[in-house]
Amino acid sequence: MRVLVTGGAQGIGLAVCKKLEENGHEAISADKQEQADCIYLDVTSEESWETVFNSVGPFDGLVNCAGIRTRNLIVDTTFEEFQRHMDVNITGTWLGIREMFRHRSNQPASTSFTPASIVNIASVNAVIAVPAQAHYVASKTAVVGLTKAAAIEGAPIGVRVNAIAPGAIRTPMTEERLVDPEQVAWLEGRIPVGRVGEPDEMASVASFLLSDGASYITGTTVFADGGWTANGV
Repeated sequence: MRVLVTGGAQGIGLAVCKKLEENGHEAISADKQEQADCIYLDVTSEESWETVFNSVGPFDGLVNCAGIRTRNLIVDTTFEEFQRHMDVNITGTWLGIREMFRHRSNQPASTSFTPASIVNIASVNAVIAVPAQAHYVASKTAVVGLTKAAAIEGAPIGVRVNAIAPGAIRTPMTEERLVDPEQVAWLEGRIPVGRVGEPDEMASVASFLLSDGASYITGTTVFADGGWTANGV
């Protein structure tokens, strides 16, 4: 299986690449960061997506990990900051799905479709809103909705589409909070399993959703959050 992983330079994306390679698959890491083991991809650019699919494809799987998050109250958030979250977190995911669908749909009519899978990275914040992150919450809520709609359109061309909603995971995006003992204590008290998650745990979920073992799963979001969204107290 050949899988394109966006945001592959760090965090969950990097962990997904490692997990796939460990399982004998070919992971193509793509990122806007210049790194020797990554191909260049600006997820907000149609042309960049087309270049990657035309020069490196075809792919059996796609994991949309690229994402950003800043913190600002709505009254202090600039239009540019809000729009940037939409561009990277939701439009970038949509562009990847569209490119995968287009390449599948352009196959000759007589071609039988081999199974393919897309995994999008959402967030627990798709269902649990937090202050000073309305722009992030909105973008990740949209990822969940997009995943459902894309699953319906992907089914006739043999593409399953699912999402993962991570909770608090130890990545560069959460590094600022996880160096603060008070923040860590709050998180651990909120999460039923009592600890922050690791990128490798998210990678295991992604690997499963990409596999034949998940062949009857599409249009769903897996909340890999240590029970956070189940905790109503």
